[in-house]
Amino acid sequence: MEDEKTRLLAEAQRCRRLAASITDPEVIQRLTALAEEYERRANASDPRDGKD
Repeated sequence: MEDEKTRLLAEAQRCRRLAASITDPEVIQRLTALAEEYERRANASDPRDGKD
């Protein structure tokens, strides 16, 4: 599971880096939304989240 979480978080970082390097507001918005979705999925894949 940790490998999946790591992969998803890496994709989120990649989307955020791309968003920071461009100027088109629509593309920035889409990449940011993708990053948020990757982060949501990464956190949902960790069974320890919300169990403290």
